[in-house]
Amino acid sequence: MRAIVGVVVLLAVTASPGVGQVIAGPNGPVEFIGLQDWDAQELFDAIQELDPDRPFSACAADMRFALGFAQAGAFRFSTAGSDEWYTVVVGVEDSSGVHYRPTGSETVSVPEPWEDLKAIVREDAGTVSVAARTLHWADITVEGVPRSRRELAELMDADPETVDQVWDLLDRADGEEDRRLAHEVLASDSSWLARSVATLVLGNFIDDDSSWHTLVESLIDPDARVGSVAMSMVDGLGFGKKDPVDWSGARASLSAIFGGSNPYAFRYTLDILVATDVDSEFARQLVRENPDLLLAHVGAQHEMTREPAVDFLRAISGEDFGTDVEAWRAWVSDQPGGGKANRQ
Repeated sequence: MRAIVGVVVLLAVTASPGVGQVIAGPNGPVEFIGLQDWDAQELFDAIQELDPDRPFSACAADMRFALGFAQAGAFRFSTAGSDEWYTVVVGVEDSSGVHYRPTGSETVSVPEPWEDLKAIVREDAGTVSVAARTLHWADITVEGVPRSRRELAELMDADPETVDQVWDLLDRADGEEDRRLAHEVLASDSSWLARSVATLVLGNFIDDDSSWHTLVESLIDPDARVGSVAMSMVDGLGFGKKDPVDWSGARASLSAIFGGSNPYAFRYTLDILVATDVDSEFARQLVRENPDLLLAHVGAQHEMTREPAVDFLRAISGEDFGTDVEAWRAWVSDQPGGGKANRQ
């Protein structure tokens, strides 16, 4: 594996700024994407010097708070047939596209099922994440074995009783008053717990475009715990084709995500836009305004990191340049207002 990594590094140094640079890490290959002024090895050494004992997949905080990145994300993937890990690190150096949802200063009164959900979110965020991800999953067959939604949640190491409790409480929060209250809480409440529960409740109303818009807005909540709930929901909803959504009402939130405000949610956002038949011209506008992070993902060596970006560009362009970053960059530049992509 390390010999292969060495070849990739030689290729990466001649690639465009921002695309994947792979180096050998402490537990397997580490790929950096999105870098503009930093060199991969230089950044790796700086992170290791700050905290050599911390798992490298937890480096995003050091990048943001010690090394001056506007945003960062780190993802760890298992390597088949090996005890090594493949780590992808996303760096956002330009802060101009990074924006967060404004939050209110109120405490909104909510009904008992919401209060019960708050308690579960506080005590077992991991299980809540699984419950959110699987909320809309149907029973499926895995390796020839029929699996219920509950069994799938168990396979994801979630406590089955807690998952059932979350689903039951959400079933009791599916009225019009709950929908209205979810939007009010997300606009006005100062508590991350309340905003997390409101994000969960919105999962009951995905036949309403405004719910989709507000779910995406939760991805750029200033509290990462709210964004994590939203990301689980959006990830789960990204499986399979959905009814078309008019995304024009979420332009500011989507622009912030394309600008790097939540690198962890970026791939899931691309998936959900494709699954809901995003309007091609609207999507092209998003890309023209903030092409860098998208093109960095196209240039990733890691397939699971790269493919959502390539699939998104294919869907909105009618073109298929595969993993050719420069061809896609030229396509962006040829769009009206697409000159920003020339700055590399």
